[in-house]
Amino acid sequence: MKKTDKIGLTEKTASELITLISTKKKEIIENKSKQFLGNLKDTSVFRKLRREIATLSTHLQKLK
Repeated sequence: MKKTDKIGLTEKTASELITLISTKKKEIIENKSKQFLGNLKDTSVFRKLRREIATLSTHLQKLK
């Protein structure tokens, strides 16, 4: 996630952040199935997605 993306998160509403978190979780599941089948060679995707979910949930907590 780029710095400009992180700045843009402050302008999003709570419902938008929740939908982004759910889409990122779906991406993790899709990538795990690709890895199991042997189609995914770059495993750093998991770390990146987990970090993005963490930043999204942090911004969601700031809104509450």
